[in-house]
Amino acid sequence: MRTHWSTFPAAAALLCSFCLTSSADAQLSQQFTQIFETILKDRLILSPGPHKGHYIDAAAEAESLLTPALNSLIVSNISSFPLSSTTPGVTFDFSGGELVSVTEGLGPIFSDRATTTGKGRFNVGFNATYLNLTSFRGLATDQMRFTFTHKDLNGDNILGGLDSTATEGDLIDVTMGTRIRATIFAFYATFGITSDLDIGIAVPLINVNISGTATAVINSFTYANQGVAAHIFGGTSTNPILTTSVPYDQSATGIGDIALRLKYCIHKGSGIDLGALVDARIPTGKKEDFMGSGKADIAISGLLSKRMGEFVPHLNLGYELRSADFQSDRVLLKGGFDQKLAQGVTFAFDFLGTIDVEKSKAIQLFPGTTTITDFASATNKSIRVVSLSNIPDRSNDNLYNVSAGIRYSPSAQVLILANILVPLNDGGLRAPVAPTFGVSVNL
Repeated sequence: MRTHWSTFPAAAALLCSFCLTSSADAQLSQQFTQIFETILKDRLILSPGPHKGHYIDAAAEAESLLTPALNSLIVSNISSFPLSSTTPGVTFDFSGGELVSVTEGLGPIFSDRATTTGKGRFNVGFNATYLNLTSFRGLATDQMRFTFTHKDLNGDNILGGLDSTATEGDLIDVTMGTRIRATIFAFYATFGITSDLDIGIAVPLINVNISGTATAVINSFTYANQGVAAHIFGGTSTNPILTTSVPYDQSATGIGDIALRLKYCIHKGSGIDLGALVDARIPTGKKEDFMGSGKADIAISGLLSKRMGEFVPHLNLGYELRSADFQSDRVLLKGGFDQKLAQGVTFAFDFLGTIDVEKSKAIQLFPGTTTITDFASATNKSIRVVSLSNIPDRSNDNLYNVSAGIRYSPSAQVLILANILVPLNDGGLRAPVAPTFGVSVNL
């Protein structure tokens, strides 16, 4: 059987066509704006008289500052989830005129060896990864809280905060109750152009679900000190309803950012194998549905590996250029080994690290505090320092994970993998464990 150059693009086109027909029309990026507007504008319409519009400025601030940061947080962690290794497991050599399987070690899962597929060899497959993103910087996502302050009515801004009129002491706390789930199906293909050069493509199909119940509570200084609430969600000013809830549940499915890959084996022999990998992410994913960042990214990595019998250690060190808002360039570090356990069975273990290098791009969700001077009476005043969010402020979201899995080849035509990825730190938006399952087959 002879291999033609047309085989690789044809398979890639088939995968792209499948993903594109699965796109959804949802606009997940508007979900948080809708929550804030419902609470701060629509529900407060019941407030007495002129008080009903006192949080419109807060809603506008949430839309311009808070919503983009929340959206970027989700996009960054879903679109940049590591794709599987370009190192072949079971490969197939068509160059000799007949199908010959090559199963000399099944390789790592998320990192790479320096070795390439080989001239005329062709692999295709897919992986499925499930992400239940339950924490951000160590705080449960359903406990994320934002505090919205009252409009400064007289413009005096004493002590850099709010004061003078009792109504300015009223605050609205919103606990988001957010649950974020994503399933990533990554279809991939790798073709050996020469004995030392591979070209590959990975096309992710992503399903994202954002759900929860946002709960808002008016911390009413006016009601506590005067017995008359200036801001309410219902009831009356003397018998107020100070709590409201907004349930939400939206999903979207579509193609993510396509990855194009080139791997070149610079040196191979009895010593250390040396290679280089270029991974370019094309902005094909719909940013409005958290499928992609909206900007192209490129990562360049050096690859080291050495075969020591049935034990193969490897080290990858790279740099990723990212241009989207709130997304820092990163140093990439992957190191580990794969160990052949039996014929057709390999255990793979890796440490995976990404290190942010631009502090100015760190995500800040309503950081800092505001000062409120409360006047219970003309002679009785107190000062409060209010945190605007319970989310930790940080200058980076470095990610450190360990990955462990099995690659199993039941036959010359099939390779199956199962893997779990577990975080070692609390940076970024994380799942407590991320399982991945996959299969590759001969076409």
